[in-house]
Amino acid sequence: MPAPSIFGSRDERIVDPRSLLSSIGEVVYTWDIATDALEWGPNVAEVLGPVAPAVLARGLAFAGLVEPGSGRSRYDAIYSVGGHDFGDGVVYRTRYAADLAGRKMWIEDAGRWFVGMDGRPARARGVLRLERAVRAEELGAEHHDLCDRASLVEHVETALAEHLPAERGLVVLIGAIDELARLNDDFGHEATDEIIQEVQERLRSVMRRRDHLMRYSGNRFAILLSGCPASQVEVAAQRFIKAVAQSAIETSRGIALARLRVGAAVAPDLSREGGVLVAAAENALAGAKAGAVDEAVIARRSVAREARGGTVSHDIEAVVALNERRVRLALQPVVSAATRVPVFSEALLRVERAQGGGFLATPELIPVLERRGLIRLFDHRVLELVMTLLSEQPQMVLSVNVSPRSLADPEWLDAFLACTGGRSAETSRLIVEVTETATIDDSARMVKLLTRIKEQGARIAIDDFGAGHTSLRHLRAFPIDILKLDGAFTQNLRRSTDDRFFVRTLLELARHLEVETVAEWVDDDLQAAMLRDWGVTYLQGHLVGKAELWQPDRAQAEPLREAV
Repeated sequence: MPAPSIFGSRDERIVDPRSLLSSIGEVVYTWDIATDALEWGPNVAEVLGPVAPAVLARGLAFAGLVEPGSGRSRYDAIYSVGGHDFGDGVVYRTRYAADLAGRKMWIEDAGRWFVGMDGRPARARGVLRLERAVRAEELGAEHHDLCDRASLVEHVETALAEHLPAERGLVVLIGAIDELARLNDDFGHEATDEIIQEVQERLRSVMRRRDHLMRYSGNRFAILLSGCPASQVEVAAQRFIKAVAQSAIETSRGIALARLRVGAAVAPDLSREGGVLVAAAENALAGAKAGAVDEAVIARRSVAREARGGTVSHDIEAVVALNERRVRLALQPVVSAATRVPVFSEALLRVERAQGGGFLATPELIPVLERRGLIRLFDHRVLELVMTLLSEQPQMVLSVNVSPRSLADPEWLDAFLACTGGRSAETSRLIVEVTETATIDDSARMVKLLTRIKEQGARIAIDDFGAGHTSLRHLRAFPIDILKLDGAFTQNLRRSTDDRFFVRTLLELARHLEVETVAEWVDDDLQAAMLRDWGVTYLQGHLVGKAELWQPDRAQAEPLREAV
């Protein structure tokens, strides 16, 4: 009798490829990059588990599962590998952590991409292999929620260096769980930890994608809000307060009610230094603890301190400049995403100091004017300057921002109608920008207001789109022509797979609404290429043109460049 074969019988040597791949945690896929359609091998459910079909069907949706900072997504791996496809494809390989229906796993993703007719990657074929579960300590520092005060200040300093040079504000919110010591006495340490964890999850559930949450000093949480207008800080703070208080928290020792008190500081309105902002937010928090539990306190610049220093407050200086006709325009180009050819420019407010003293810092000035109720005067003056410029320069198309405070004032519409009436040639080249947050309150009134503006011949743009929570139903009702994507999302495309997925979703929504799109804060060529490939209509940012002061006395001359 022959010795048994080490390979077993002939039947035993026949292996089902599906079971073999599943046994080693592998699944194959094909990705049509142009359409974003993603197809998987038949064992995908066995390997990846109960991941939603909608997530598996799209490449960018699947990329949304990647833990930020854990590694390059497949998209990044393909577009950063370089090389040329001579017919057999170009190899790519990456490793990242992904959240697979609650399981965080390390994944190795490798394959080949193949070129399309336009010379760019058109499709990819690869293998995804699950390695092992992710351990909490393996993720980058950005995933560690607990930090000390020094680390918090460092985070704030980093955010300031990133946002302030591009004239984007930053808000430091510090929230504390009210009467945590009493909760600890009533429920014990373990239950208190459960309360803190649940509060953290509730805060995270109402954060915008670009916000950054950190826990420090036991019961305190710091939330950094980038690109949040000063006028919306109170609204943002109330969103977090209500999220924590929405319902009782079930713990292992019973049911507890938690409340959040909030203090806030706004940069650069209050300061440009991280340590000063954190201290101011903490002092504001102390004030919040002395008041009603559902109120937030926002740190303000001390008027008395300014007076002692012999300085004039921004609002007074700005009004004097307005009366002395020292309000100027700076124009920032908006270009075609496909050709980089300028299409229109955004007209921005600049207030000149007396006697050649430069310009007031706009990010600090606008919140002050809004708080003092003066912004309508400046919005009206900017509109007058824009209409004059459109008359002098018949080839120009300009957009102009209107503050939510101005839109809420019935006199602003009267001023707008008076300024644009009988000037159809100029108004047809005017775009009026309103923020998304301005459309949320009293949407019926906003529809009527925007309709009146459209009747004059102007176009309507929704600015900072994605920052608010406007419903699709409301958007359909608004007579809009352009959606301007909130720049905080486009800014992080290189680093954040979440933001890449979110931007793709917003662009799909715009296509559904049949409106054009502008991507703001575009600072590098990789951002521009990704946005162009995804179908954005226009680009705006330092990559394609900074804001430049316009010289009204030399209409035919080149604009004077302003350091911004």
